[in-house]
Amino acid sequence: MRHSSDHMPEGSPRRQRAVLDLSVVENARLCDDHYRLTLRCSSNIDAQPGQFVHLRCRRSHIAGAGESSEAMDGPVLLPRPFSIAGLRAIDGGCAIDLIYGVVGPGTTWMAGLRPGDGITALGPLGNAFDAPPTPGRAYVVGGGAGLPPMIWMAERLAAEGHRVVAFCGARTGGRMALTLTGPIPTDASEPCMAAEEFARHGTPIVLATDDGSLGVAGSVVSAMSAYHAARTDGQDVSIVYACGPEPMMRAAATWCDEHGIRCQVCMERMMACGIGTCQSCAVAIRDDAAPNGHVYKLCCTDGPVFDAREVVWELPVPDSTWRPPY
Repeated sequence: MRHSSDHMPEGSPRRQRAVLDLSVVENARLCDDHYRLTLRCSSNIDAQPGQFVHLRCRRSHIAGAGESSEAMDGPVLLPRPFSIAGLRAIDGGCAIDLIYGVVGPGTTWMAGLRPGDGITALGPLGNAFDAPPTPGRAYVVGGGAGLPPMIWMAERLAAEGHRVVAFCGARTGGRMALTLTGPIPTDASEPCMAAEEFARHGTPIVLATDDGSLGVAGSVVSAMSAYHAARTDGQDVSIVYACGPEPMMRAAATWCDEHGIRCQVCMERMMACGIGTCQSCAVAIRDDAAPNGHVYKLCCTDGPVFDAREVVWELPVPDSTWRPPY
């Protein structure tokens, strides 16, 4: 996979993981409870789809020459992790797109950010999705807050010549965090170009809602399965990328295993530091050599992207009859 810096001007500086001084370009409402926050960084960032930034929910004074950045206000102490939904060159630097739902004091505060406001973040963090080495067919599956990395991954796959179909799900139509521009089919076998985030790079989508209020009725994985069964040209799918609620990713992983298709999932965990220090974002990973068949890895540094076959989706229940030998 090419690095994001391949889309940057030749000779421009690359920025590895660092504290990023950012300014708000736009904070646009997408649906009932989700916003797209576009941030400008004066330096280019060497990031890939699947990676995230740790956003500090405090406004800052953006430092000029000889100055240091100064935090000014904010409702929460710990930063919040957000997958990167897009990255592109602008004005000698880059623009970063984040999509977030308003669920607590930190994201409620974020919804009040206005163009020109300064904010800081640590990033880019974590690992990234792997793309097939040669062009082929891929599915990207995003549910709820799991849409952001799927948007960027679909863009990158399309740019590299892969044929991509996106499957996007939400509980109800009012919570679909996309810019919808046309009628939405209710038949999973009929993808459309009605979501601006995917249409701009030629990726057709199938939308699904749990309550049937928008697109296909039912889960997004059921919609993917129905599309795959109905389209003979979909039988050559080589990989599926998924991000969203854990039950959804588990269902996607099970479906892929049954069909012999590789699957990579972008996991979500609560995390305090984002760099492996606090050890708060453990993910159980299969390890036949371990006494209990699994080990723990960190979502922030070993992930957030994992091979779905390696994730232990449900840990065994401890034996309630066991007692310590004393």
